[in-house]
Order: sequence, then structure tokens, then C-alpha cells
Amino acid sequence: MLTPPKGRNVNPRSRFRNRFFTAVGLALALLLVGFASTPARAEIKPRTVEELGTSENIKSERQRELADKLARRHLGTPIRGGDILDLITIQRLLDGRSIPKENVFDQQALGLAFGDVLAQQLDLHWVVVDDDYGRSRALRWKKEQDLFFPVTMFSKRIAQGRPVEVDELYDEVADRVATLKARALPHRRGRVIRPPRPEIEGD
Repeated sequence: MLTPPKGRNVNPRSRFRNRFFTAVGLALALLLVGFASTPARAEIKPRTVEELGTSENIKSERQRELADKLARRHLGTPIRGGDILDLITIQRLLDGRSIPKENVFDQQALGLAFGDVLAQQLDLHWVVVDDDYGRSRALRWKKEQDLFFPVTMFSKRIAQGRPVEVDELYDEVADRVATLKARALPHRRGRVIRPPRPEIEGD
């Protein structure tokens, strides 16, 4: 009977076991390499709020001019740029169906004019918001986190087939701003400290 060479394992079971563990190790190594090469999941872009840039200011001015042209053409009255009477003009334009449902740009021009009324009447200012949705113009009171997006208020409702009640939208924003201003008042022992009323000078 022949004697197997020294140092060589000829046991079939041992040879199969060695090959099995080698294959498993290779598969695990390839799997780990695959995980390492897989790109990490994109993180959500943090929201930033800043002052309007040149492009946003130019776009806003063009939309103000367009809203005024629409009012003069269809109603014979101008957009006064923040006057409370602009709410009536905007509502009449929307009710008269002067702007087609598909014309989102004109609807947003009216939204910009509506935002100017909010800004002037409620002490808000225009900012630009940059987040995962892109850059959008919004209104803000001081440095509060609450933001209002009047430019798209009308177009979104029209696209959904919902009625647009300008006065109701104005009141909703006004109520929220009033809440912000009330929260900002200083408190002492649970009582709100209201600023003194200005004295009325006599004749």
C-alpha cells in the first residue's frame, strides 16, 4: 500500500471543507467591498433664509408690473403696491376669470401683489428661502421662523380647483402674525408687558 506524501492532506472531507470556507470568505470580502463602494444616502439640505438677491428682486419687479397691467387691462384700475384696496382688485381679477387656469405665471404675479399688501399692512419683509424644493420668495416677521409664501397661494388653490377668497387668506396670515407679535411681547410674572401708548400732543 502506497504511503501518502508527508505534509499533504488527501482527506476528501478536509479538502471540501477548505474549499467551502475559502469560497465563503471570498463572498464575504466581495460583499464588504460592495457596501464600501455604495454611495451614502443624500442628506436633507438644511433650510436657509436670506435677503432677496438681484435675480429675485428683478423677478419681483417684473411680476409687479404684470399684475398692474392685468388690473388696468381688465378692470381699468391700477395695483397700488401694498394698499389694502389691492385686495379688492385682486379678488375681482380672480372672480372675473380674466386669468386662465393654466396661466400660472399671471396667477403668481397676483400672488406677489397680494404679498406686497401683507408686507405693508402687517409689517413683514421679503426674504428668499433655499431648501430641497429650490429657492422661493417668502414673507417673514423680524427673525421669526414662521414663513409665508403668498406668491404661490393662488396658483396652488386654482390648480386644485379650490376657490380663492383673498380676504380670508389675508385674515389667516394676519392672525398668525398677531400671534407671533403677542409671543414676542416681554412677560413678567405671567403678565404681558405692553409698550406704553404714545401721548397725544395738544393743539
